[in-house]
Amino acid sequence: MSRSNLSGMRRCACGNLRRTTRAITQFYDQLLQPCGLRSTQISLLLNISLHGNISVGELGSILLMDQTTVTRNIEILRKLGYVNVTKEDNDARKKSISITESGARKLVEAEPLWEQAQSRIEQGLGSERYRDFLKMLKDVAQLLQ
Repeated sequence: MSRSNLSGMRRCACGNLRRTTRAITQFYDQLLQPCGLRSTQISLLLNISLHGNISVGELGSILLMDQTTVTRNIEILRKLGYVNVTKEDNDARKKSISITESGARKLVEAEPLWEQAQSRIEQGLGSERYRDFLKMLKDVAQLLQ
């Protein structure tokens, strides 16, 4: 590969987006520290709360996560007492996940911390640029489907 091709790789959408998402994740995780959960765990709890009883596969599809990653993270939340995991009646291989009262309280505890992180990003970019940013992310995702 020529040197000019290598320097052109700085335009790589994947590399740039991964670097940005890592920075955002670290930022949210830092602000969420007082509640004891990471941004990924908050996202899982929120989606479990919104969808009621949900399977690992369904949760993975919603969050674009593989089942192994979902299962590993759900196990952490289960041990913390934030979710219940039960085998489905019609297929013992499938597991249904639901949020516990403790998990719902943890979401309430995390909300102002999440809001603080969210507000700093929105204010930093400005509302119009932030809306454009979200639209761009959606457009890219749709382009690749």
